[in-house]
Amino acid sequence: MTTQSEYPQPPLSLTKGLGPALEHDDPARLIGSSLFAADRDFPQLTLNGPAIAHNIEAMMGYVRDRGVSIAPHGKTAMSPQLAQQQLDAGAWGITAATPFQLRVYRAAGMPRLLLANQLVEPGAIAWIRGELAADPDFECLVYADSTAGLDLLADPAAADGDRPLSVLLEAGNPGGRTGARDEAALRALAEHAARTPGIRVVGIATYEGTLGGDTPEESAARVVAFAEHLGEIVGRLEEAQLVPADCTVSIGGSAYFDAAVDGLISGGIAAHRILLRSGAYLTHDDGFYSRLTPLARGNAAAPALRPAITVWAPVLSIPEPGLAIVLCGRRDVGFDQGMPVVHGSRRRDGSDPRPFSGTITQLADQHAFIQFDPSGDAPRVGDLVELGISHPCTTLDRWGLIPLVDDEARIVDLIRMHFA
Repeated sequence: MTTQSEYPQPPLSLTKGLGPALEHDDPARLIGSSLFAADRDFPQLTLNGPAIAHNIEAMMGYVRDRGVSIAPHGKTAMSPQLAQQQLDAGAWGITAATPFQLRVYRAAGMPRLLLANQLVEPGAIAWIRGELAADPDFECLVYADSTAGLDLLADPAAADGDRPLSVLLEAGNPGGRTGARDEAALRALAEHAARTPGIRVVGIATYEGTLGGDTPEESAARVVAFAEHLGEIVGRLEEAQLVPADCTVSIGGSAYFDAAVDGLISGGIAAHRILLRSGAYLTHDDGFYSRLTPLARGNAAAPALRPAITVWAPVLSIPEPGLAIVLCGRRDVGFDQGMPVVHGSRRRDGSDPRPFSGTITQLADQHAFIQFDPSGDAPRVGDLVELGISHPCTTLDRWGLIPLVDDEARIVDLIRMHFA
């Protein structure tokens, strides 16, 4: 029988978009070249370097002004390069959602990690304990929301001098994701944790993004109330000596982080104890987050973020007036929080940028259907359409190597995404 390894394999350098330019040459050759050079394939996703730098600076300015800390969620981009930029700007550490993501960022030398999820796999637990034993400067916080979960983290053989696992007890809300559902359950969890060998409780964590509301303003108000109540619960747990005094409280998705901070402080949590985990701010977007983030809700003190993701897609066909079919589909862009938006078009060589106000009405696997006013300036077959996206998390994971470009669409770096 012929095995998979005996079949011809494509070169590892062959990657979507940049493949022809990478197949035979050093990738460094691309630095300084135009995104629109003839030896590139499209569609192609790009990240705008100035926008990313702006967003990091804006978010870190907000964090410093409020006196809180941030461990940006690394699942958005799964890029150690971009994570390091955030650490260099003052981030406390990097958040991950899975043990695989932890391993990626640890392999890149990240000194502080937070697993914003339950740690239940024996191999992953043993790996973290091994990393803690090998490096006294390494910090890693993990979640637990049940006594069963705490028992999985236990180490009955723990000896004096062994570093315990640092655990954040997770609080939740009815109908939400993980997390102890009420104060009584959280208290019972803390009591069990005190009897669990090989761990130490360092604080409380929660996620407010599932609270919901009919409007962004209503959602923000619910987040404030939820966070305020949680702050009061933490205070009572501290009084009962079930969690350390002045412990860490981690909260904050990418949409309502300002409301979460306001609520915790109102509930008695000092700002220096709050550790945000917002991650999508890094690239922002042209849809979901652009509608929900604090500035869009009228918070003038919030960071002014810029969308940094563009997908460039060639026009394949204009089969009828007012309909353009472009080479960009479900394999290229996310659509769980809204369709991509059309920003404009230009010639294939990047020249003649011009407005184009079409609307994507449908996505197939590899095609987008754009309806437009045929009486206006329509694109031509072979032109490139510039698309913005909604919800970066489900677009970036469709790409492996992404050009970082400047405002003139010159490639300044290549960003590798470690999603698989």
